[in-house]
Amino acid sequence: MSWNMSFEYQAQHDIVHARFHRCLLVSPEDVSRWKAEVEEKLSALGRRVDLLMDLDGLEVTFSVGRLFGQARREVLERFAQRAHCYGGDETTRLFLAPSGVLHGRPMAHLETFDAALEVMRAEREASRPRVFTPFTGAIRFDEAHAAGT
Repeated sequence: MSWNMSFEYQAQHDIVHARFHRCLLVSPEDVSRWKAEVEEKLSALGRRVDLLMDLDGLEVTFSVGRLFGQARREVLERFAQRAHCYGGDETTRLFLAPSGVLHGRPMAHLETFDAALEVMRAEREASRPRVFTPFTGAIRFDEAHAAGT
């Protein structure tokens, strides 16, 4: 089967945008190939990334849904800080929600790239360390604390 996938780092958003073209997963071998290719692309980046996945072009069949869920979890644990997806066919989306819960790596599915990016930004903001400043009563972001110094 002729398929391809692209992983583009977008510096303006500090994300990796993954896109798939004609990736049809019908057998365990297809899932293994998908996992190996995704790992190869993400390992080249040299760090864990925030990942937005366009599911248009990725089709997961019922016969390998559970196996795909496990492979997806393993890839995300190793290479992603946060991950969200958008688009895709109904069957593929059907496997993402339960497999995320079953395998401990839930992934939000949104309708568009912009919606997924907005959720990603909100999660980043919510995870920023906050420091209480006693004399002003304000909570502020502490750059040194965030850098671990």
